[in-house]
Amino acid sequence: MKAKRAEEQAESEAWSQQYRMPPLEGTERAVPWGVRCRHQILAAAYTALVVEGETSEPEWEEIEETARTITRAGWWIDQRFSEPDDLTELLQAATDADRPSENPYF
Repeated sequence: MKAKRAEEQAESEAWSQQYRMPPLEGTERAVPWGVRCRHQILAAAYTALVVEGETSEPEWEEIEETARTITRAGWWIDQRFSEPDDLTELLQAATDADRPSENPYF
């Protein structure tokens, strides 16, 4: 189980770098978990919305850009059981507490 978790963590961190996802904020334990949750949520949503759904790549890029603004690890952990189709609505419902006061990516 520990090896599987380490593999998932490495894969999630590589994915985060590849897609320019900002570092998450939270406790020492929450941040790695949040990184894995974010990766799983966004990968599932991409499959459901773009690959199997009717969301275009430019529309997905907007969703992804909004996801980048949420840097609280706890938010991603809280959403881990959400349905991929709900991602856009969940991102819009996120509060200022889930986003940093200054986003260096804008």
